[in-house]
Order: sequence, then structure tokens, then C-alpha cells
Amino acid sequence: MKKAQRPAAVLFDMDGLLIDSEATLKRIWQDCAARLGFDLNDSLYAHLVGVPNVLCEEKLMLWFKNFPLDEFRSDWKATRAEQHNNGGIPPKAGALELVAWLEGQGVPMALATSSSREAVDRHRASWPELFRFASIMTVEQVARPKPDPDIYLRTCAHLGVAPTDCVVFEDSNPGMRAAIASGARAIMIPELVAPEPHVRAGAAHIYPSLNHAFDNREDWF
Repeated sequence: MKKAQRPAAVLFDMDGLLIDSEATLKRIWQDCAARLGFDLNDSLYAHLVGVPNVLCEEKLMLWFKNFPLDEFRSDWKATRAEQHNNGGIPPKAGALELVAWLEGQGVPMALATSSSREAVDRHRASWPELFRFASIMTVEQVARPKPDPDIYLRTCAHLGVAPTDCVVFEDSNPGMRAAIASGARAIMIPELVAPEPHVRAGAAHIYPSLNHAFDNREDWF
């Protein structure tokens, strides 16, 4: 088997990939919606995975008549803050090991997330050993969020590398569409939702976990 080309840089999404936050946020949002009398079921929630919060809120307003957005937002943010105060949200299995190994290989790493800078700083305070990135790009820094490739193109430009020479790790379909459109080698670690046909066709690899990606690193490194 031909050895994979060593990437010029490795780029990561954050929520649901490095941090086990997607499942946590899903539970919080569904519980908060239920307390307000709205059924944010799994089928609906699947459309929110990998989507910036502001766009998720727009979807809620479309789906539910007279949805009390301000009350919902206040409730879920308070619940999330309580969770962080009780020890934070842990990294995904294999995340710390993969990042440490890549650092040891001398490969530049970057974070390109649809979350806010505030969210990044909160997770970084809990897990500084995970955030060993040469560049961090958040949703506030791009005009067009994922699935547009803008965040990956800007991150690669900041690192001074070509997207086609990079590997991107993602967990969601919008994130994978962005990574594929950027020209990078896109690797999916699915979280909450299965890969769409377009994503499956365009993915360089799909692994069930970061541990599996690390065990098969000769395929992409």
C-alpha cells in the first residue's frame, strides 16, 4: 500500500470531535425545550449538528410557533455554565493522545470551529493540554460559516499552507462539506449523525473514533 503524504498541517473542528460537547448540548437543548413545552426531538435536532448557534436559533423559530427564544437561551446557557463549573466537559476519547502525537511529529495544528471564541476559551481553560494550536479560527472571524469552506481556507492561509496539503478532522456533515470544498483531505469521525452520501463520497476516510484514526494513521499521515 502506498504511504500517505505527510500533511503540511492538521486542522480540527472542536465540538463533538475534540470535546464531548455535542451530546451534552443536545441533552441540554432538548431538556430546556421540553421544560418550555416544545418537543425538540432527535429528528429535528439532527439538523442542528455542526451548525452555529445563531442559525440553530433561527431554525427553532421556524419550527415552533411562539417559541420563547430569550427564555430558552437563558436557560440552556445557565445549564451549560453549571456543567462547566462542575468540572467542564471532557475531551473525546483519543483526542489528547492524537494531539500530543502530532505535536511530537512537529506538524502544525489549527482549530477551525463554528463555536464562539468564548466557548473556545472556556474549554481551553479546562483542558489546556488539548489546545496546542498554531492558529484558532472561530465563527466570529468568517463571513460565511460551515458548510462554506471559508473558515478552512482562512485557517490555511494564516498557517501559510495549501488546503490540498492539509488533513481536516470533522464530526458533522456541514463541517465535512466545508472541508471537502476547501480541497483538504477530509476525515470524518461521525457524532450524532451518519455521513451524508455526498460526504461519504468525498471523505478521505471515515473512522468510528479518534482512537481508530490514530491506530490507522499510516492511511493519512
